[in-house]
Formats: sequence, C-alpha cells, structure tokens
Amino acid sequence: MAQSLLAKPAVTAGLMIVFLLIGLGIGYGIWGVLLAPPPPSVWTPPHTYKIVFLAPLTGVLSTYGENSKFTAELAVEDLNHWLERHGADFKIELIVEDTATDPKTALDKMKYWAGAGVKVFIGPMSSGECKECKEYADANKLLYVAPSSTSPALAIADDYLFRFCPTDLVQGPAMAKVLWDAGVRHLIQIWRGDTWGDGLAEAIKNAFIEIGGTVHDEYAIRYDPAKTDFPTEAKSLADAVKALLDAGISADEIGINAISFEEIAPLMEDANEYDELKQVKWFGSDGTCLQPALVEHPVAGKFAAEVKFINTLFTVGTSKYPFFDYVRSKGLEVLGRELDAYAYATYDIVWCLGLCIYKVGYDPEKIKDILPEVTDWWTSINAASGHVVLDENGDRAYADYDLWAVVLKDDKPTWEKVGVWRGPPPGEIEWLVTFYG
Repeated sequence: MAQSLLAKPAVTAGLMIVFLLIGLGIGYGIWGVLLAPPPPSVWTPPHTYKIVFLAPLTGVLSTYGENSKFTAELAVEDLNHWLERHGADFKIELIVEDTATDPKTALDKMKYWAGAGVKVFIGPMSSGECKECKEYADANKLLYVAPSSTSPALAIADDYLFRFCPTDLVQGPAMAKVLWDAGVRHLIQIWRGDTWGDGLAEAIKNAFIEIGGTVHDEYAIRYDPAKTDFPTEAKSLADAVKALLDAGISADEIGINAISFEEIAPLMEDANEYDELKQVKWFGSDGTCLQPALVEHPVAGKFAAEVKFINTLFTVGTSKYPFFDYVRSKGLEVLGRELDAYAYATYDIVWCLGLCIYKVGYDPEKIKDILPEVTDWWTSINAASGHVVLDENGDRAYADYDLWAVVLKDDKPTWEKVGVWRGPPPGEIEWLVTFYG
C-alpha cells in the first residue's frame, strides 16, 4: 500500500519506520518520530511551496479560526521537519489570511493569492465562505480543503473543494436524536440565514419529523447573519413558546434550536428577558459548541446553563491516534484551552496536502486525484482528528458526535461533555451524565 502512494523509495522506507515506531509504542512520544524541529535557517531546499490558510481570525468564528491557525502552524513545522529528514527538495510555507468570517473577503483573498501563484488553500472555514469561493476555485483549478464547512449544498462530486468534516446530513439526525432523548416533541428553530444555517435547519427538521417530532414552521426565525443584537427575535421566540404553552403543550416537550455562531451570546442575553424562554430546553450545534464567547458572557452564560444548552460537535481521534494527544497537549500548553474538532482536522489537512505535494508536485489537478487515497492511508495511522475517509463528494464520510453542554461549576458557566451520539442515523446516545430528567 505504501509503495502505491509514495513513489520515492526513500520516503517509503522512512514512512514504514515511522509507522512501526508508532505501532510498537516505542517511548519518545510524537517527538520520537519527528524529533525537535531545527532552526528555520538550517534547511534551505531549492523549492518553497505556499499554502494559504483562509482563516476567520476575526468575526463570528474567530475562536475556531485561532485554534485552527495554531494547529496549522504546528503541522507545517512538523511536516517540514519530516520532509527534511526524508530528503525532500521543498518545504511548505504557510500564509494565514484573516477572512473575518466574511464570504466576499474570503474570495478576494483567494483571488489575490491565486494571482501570486498560490494553487493550494486551506479553508475557508464557514460554508458561506466556501460557497462564495467555489465558482472561482473550480474555474481556475484551485484546490481548497475546509476543516469545518458542513453544508449539504456543497456536497458536489469532482469539484475542487474537499472537506475534512462530515456534512449536516449526519449532524441533523444526531441533533434530532438528542432532541428526542431530551423529551422534546415540539421544536422551534432560529437560524442564521446563510448556506450553512439553511442546510442544517432543514436537516434537523427532516430528521426530527422522521422520528415523530413536530417542527413549528409557523414560528421559525431566519435572521440576517450580520445581526449583532436580537430583541425582536427574542420577543418572537417568547411569543411562540407562550402560544404553545397556551395550547396545552408542556414546557418539558418544547425545544428551541439555535443555529448560530458567536452571536449566540447576544441572542441569549436578549432571551434572558423572558421567563417563557427559561422554561424550555435550548439546543445548539457545531457553530456554537465550545464557544468561549458564550460561557464568558455575564448574562448569556448563566442563561445557557439554566436552559441546559446542549450542542453537537463531531468526535475527533482518541489516544489510539498518536497525533491526537500530541496536538491536544500543545493546545493546552500554548492556548490554555481544549481545541475544537476542526482544529484537529486542520492539523491533518496540512499533513495530507504535504504528502500529496511530495507524491505528485505542486499541481492541484494531480493532488485532487490522489487526496482521498492519501488521506485514507495516512489518517488510518497518524491522524489527530481520527481516520478520515472521504466520500464521492470529497467530504468526510462518517463521524460520531460529542455532546457538549453549558453547566455551572462553582457558579461559573463552563462547557462539559455530557454524551456521545453514535451513528448511523438515527443513532444511539451514550449519556455520560444524567443531564435530563
């Protein structure tokens, strides 16, 4: 298998040694394989290939962007050291560009760097940004690999977009099962009106109806993604809950699903004004999961804990994958927090792109052809985010979902993992704590 993927004999032998060391558990940890990176000035190969990471360092996905920037830089450092040790004639230069979580900015920066000769990109991270870039990337044969775009609308075969995360056709059934296990039978949805929000809202709606739930479209709220405060939306939600309560529906059977990014904090701050909205259960998604902006907010954080705000985020690799513990420990050491699943996926993206470039050169068409095979092979042994199998559309084919909720600890809102959803849909949930009832 290794010889079919890596034609250069020196690399084949070197990789097999790496895998044997990992498989046997020989004791130096990750640096037993990679060793400490040399000073940047030591290695000057004849070629340097640029990969541009279109990352949301500001805007409503900034925490995710910061986490993935860290893991991308870590991966490039590790990859370049590996390339040096294995006789490569090139190294990778990573350029990180802030998209501000804005689709037009993402496209503008892709165009700029394409004009400078860049052909391979990581990101953007949101589905709205990926959609904005798609026509230009496909027309110009620019390969881009997103760690966190999940919209089913972008699941298109033979294009130049790859995604190392599952689509919301998996997350939708996972959340529907969470709702059902929580006792919810009547669902009200509020979501940001973009490619991602529309797709996830539809996926959750369809899956919840399929298992017997009722989705109240008459009370659904689709809001402008540019909004930063939500007094009107909060009142509308309160009026909707009151109407259901007046119709004789128990508060325990009513759920609100908020499909948002960091704007969940001002939304919940405004929702805190209404007692009706504190009587029902609230649910989120990968867009809000582990967001510091929520738990650090003086009002929204406590509201989220009171309404048992539970979120889905796809499960990443475990300690059986050597890079998971390594990347996690680095994140805790440098950033002082747990990394999200997309940060681990970003680390894997860098490695898989680097190995493809080693195999076929800096050629997006050739990389496109071998990326699924290289990804399957490499991540089956060395992943940070777990084994990545890409489907016919170039998207991560399957995943389980961790369930994270906001809880109070010492009167301080914090994120706690409370369960795991395991597929295939409709799936089953392993609750780690008694969270409902």
